Amino acid sequence: DHPDHATVLNTLGIALQTLFEHTGQTSVLEEAVAVGREAVAATPNDHPDHAGFLNTLGIALLRLFERTGQMRVLEEAVAMGREAVTATINDHPDAGLLNTLGNALGILFKRTGQTSALEAAVTMGREAVAATPNDHPNRATVLNTLGIALQTLFEHTGQTSVLEEAVAMGREAVAATPNDHPNRAGFLNNLGNALGILFERTGQTSALEAACSCYHEAAVSTTGGTRTRIAAYRRFAYLVSGPDAPQAGLTALEDALDLVEMLVPGHLVRTDREHQLGLLSGLAGEAAAAALAAGKPERAVELLERTRGILAADTLGMRSRDTIRLREYEPHLADELDQLRSRLDGLDHPGSASTRIPGAAENPEAVRDADRRLADDRREAHAAWQRLIARIRGIPGFEGFLQAPSISELARHAQEGPVVIVNTGSARCDALILTDTPDNPVQVIPLPDLTHANAVDQVRRMLAAQSATADHRLDPRERIKAQQEILTVLAWAWDSISEPVLDHLGHTATPRPGKPWPRVWWCPVGLLAFLPLHAAGHHKRDAGRPDDTRAVLDRVVSSYTTTVRALSRTRPRSATTPTLVVPVADTPGAPLPGVGDETTAIAALIPDARLLTTPTRETVLRALPGHRIAHFACHGHGDWTDPARSRLILTDHDTAPLTMADITALDLTADLAYLSACDTSVTAPRLADESLHITGAFYLAGYRHVIGTLWPINDRIAAEMAADFYAQITDNGTTPPQSDRSAHALHEATRRLRTDYLNTPTLWAAHTHTGT
Repeated sequence: DHPDHATVLNTLGIALQTLFEHTGQTSVLEEAVAVGREAVAATPNDHPDHAGFLNTLGIALLRLFERTGQMRVLEEAVAMGREAVTATINDHPDAGLLNTLGNALGILFKRTGQTSALEAAVTMGREAVAATPNDHPNRATVLNTLGIALQTLFEHTGQTSVLEEAVAMGREAVAATPNDHPNRAGFLNNLGNALGILFERTGQTSALEAACSCYHEAAVSTTGGTRTRIAAYRRFAYLVSGPDAPQAGLTALEDALDLVEMLVPGHLVRTDREHQLGLLSGLAGEAAAAALAAGKPERAVELLERTRGILAADTLGMRSRDTIRLREYEPHLADELDQLRSRLDGLDHPGSASTRIPGAAENPEAVRDADRRLADDRREAHAAWQRLIARIRGIPGFEGFLQAPSISELARHAQEGPVVIVNTGSARCDALILTDTPDNPVQVIPLPDLTHANAVDQVRRMLAAQSATADHRLDPRERIKAQQEILTVLAWAWDSISEPVLDHLGHTATPRPGKPWPRVWWCPVGLLAFLPLHAAGHHKRDAGRPDDTRAVLDRVVSSYTTTVRALSRTRPRSATTPTLVVPVADTPGAPLPGVGDETTAIAALIPDARLLTTPTRETVLRALPGHRIAHFACHGHGDWTDPARSRLILTDHDTAPLTMADITALDLTADLAYLSACDTSVTAPRLADESLHITGAFYLAGYRHVIGTLWPINDRIAAEMAADFYAQITDNGTTPPQSDRSAHALHEATRRLRTDYLNTPTLWAAHTHTGT
C-alpha cells in the first residue's frame, strides 16, 4: 500500500526489459510484462504517471508478441497504447505514447489486415511528428515510425504519393541522426526499403542508387545492431547492379555471414536460440546463389555449410571442431569468446533510449547520453571481436577458425555417393552435386523449371493435401482428391528437380538384376526440405509405358542429410544388445490397431527384442541407452510453434511427454532408430535448415541411421512396411539385425508397397535421415 509501489514496479519492468535485451531470455520478458501489469493495476486512472506505466507495459507486450506471435498479446499491447494516449490527449499529446501506439497498430494491420488499424497507425505517426520539436533527440525515431507506416499504406493502396511521403520521412529521419548514432543503421535500412520499392514502381535509377547507398552505409556501421547490419547486407546484395554486381553481392553476403558468428550465444535457452536463427531464414540460399552468380560453385557449398544446421552442429560439437580444440588448448580464449558473443548479443536491438530511460521526455540530454554510450559500446565490442578472432587465427592450427569448411574437406564426405544440394533463390535455382572427385568436386545443374515462387506454391499444396488425407472428417472423395494432389506434386518435383539431377549423374534406368543400386544423399535447402525428393516421380503408370522408370525410387537409393559435415560424424560401434520395441496401440481417441501386428512381426524376426509393455517417458529414456536399435510404433506430433515440444505419444504423454528436447539431450552410441509414427520429420518453415524435428533429434542423440516420416501414415501399412524392412536386415530372422542395410531395406520395402498399393500415395512418407 506504499504510494511509490507502482513506480517501483514500473522501474523494475523497465530493468527487466533491458535485461531481456542483453540476454534474449523470453522468461525475463514475460516477467517484465507481469510486473508491468501489476504497476498499471496499482495506479489510479487519474494518477499523473498512469499513462507512462501503460506505455511501459505496451512496449513490453509488443516485444513479447514479436518473440511469441501470440495474438492476444498484440491486442493487449494495442489496448494499453490506446489507454495511454487517451489518458494524456486532453492535456497535451505525448509523442512517445503516440509513437508506441502507431507502431503497435502497424503490426496489428500486418497480422490481421485491418485497414482501420493501418489508417490509425499513420494518423498516430503524423501526430507524433507534429508533437516532437525539431531539435528533440527522439524526432528521428518518430519520423522513422511514420515512414514505415506510410510504406505499409502504399503497399496496401498503391498510391505513389504515399510512397514518396514515406521516402521523405525516411530522409528526414536519417538527416536528423548523427553518423555514429546507434539507431542510424536501422533508419538507413528503412529508407533503403522505401527507395527500393520506389525504384521497382517507377524505374528511377537514382532511387536504386540511393537505396544501395543506404544499405551499404547501414551494413558497415559498427554502431548498428548485428541483425540490422545483416539485413542491410542482404538487401544490398539483392539490389546491387552493374558489371561488378555478382562479386559485390557475394562479398556483402560473406560479410553478413561473418556477423552471424556473433549471434546465438550459448547462454540462451534452446527456444530463444531457435528464435534468433529463425530471423536469418533464407540467408544460406541467398549466399549460395550469390556465389554461383559470381562463378564460384565450390564457394557456394562452403557457405551453405557455414550457415545451415547451426544448432545441430552445436549439439554434435561440430559448429567448429576448432571451438572444442580452442577450449582444450586455450581455455581462457574460449571463455573470452563466449563472453564477447553474449555481450554483442546483449547490445543488439535495445530500442530507443526514450523507452529505456524513465522520464526521458523531460530529459532530452539523458537520451542523447544513453544513445552515445550504446554507440560506443557497440563499436568497441565489434572491434574487440575482430581483435579476438585475429588473435585466435594467429595460433598455429587455428588459421581457419570460424571460417567455412574448405571444399576439399567437405568432398571427403561424399565417398559413398554424391550429396545433392538443392537451392532456390529469387534470381536462380540450382542443384549442386558434391562428389569426392578432387579436380571437380562440385557440379552445378541449373534447374530452369524451378523457381522460388513455385517451390513455395508446391510446398503449400503438399502440406494442404497431406492434412486433407489425414482428416477423417472429410468426405472420402475429398481425401482421395487430396491423395491425387500429392501425386501431382511428386510429378512436378520429378520434372523440376529430381530428373535433371539423376540424368546428369547417369542414373537413367533401374539397375539390372544383380547390379548394385547407386546411393544419393539429398540435402534440400530451406522450404525444399518439406518436399519428399526421394519419392519424386510419375507414379501413375501409363498403359503405354509399362516399364516407366520416371521416379527416384526406380533409379537410386535415397537418404537425407541436413549438412555435409554431419556425414563426417563417426562413433564407435556399440555392443550387440537387443532391439527395443516401444508400442503404443491404445491411445485414447486415436487407437492404432496395426501396432499389434507390427510388434508381433518384429518379435518373430528378432526373438531377443525387448518389448516395453507400458512405455512411459521415464521407462523409455532409461531403456534407450542399453539398446542399439529402437523401434517406436505410436503416434507422433510435430510442433511448428515450439519444435522442442515435438513429441512421441506414449502412455503418459498428457503429464510427461517424450519431447524432441528429451531425445536430443541423450548422448548414445546406437545404430538404428525406426520411427513408425506420424510427422516425425516436420518442423517450422523458418527453421527448415536446422532439422529441428523428432527424426533429427534421434540422429543428434547418437543413432547412425534414423527412419522417420514426413506426414501421417496408415498404421496397417506401417506394420507391413516394418515387417518387410526387418525381414531384409535380418535375412528373414536368421541373423541379428544389420543396420548398415537400413537404407537399401527401406528402399526395397517402399518399392514393394508402391507396387501393391499404387493408388495410396501416403505410403511414401518414410525416408531415411542418415549420417553414414
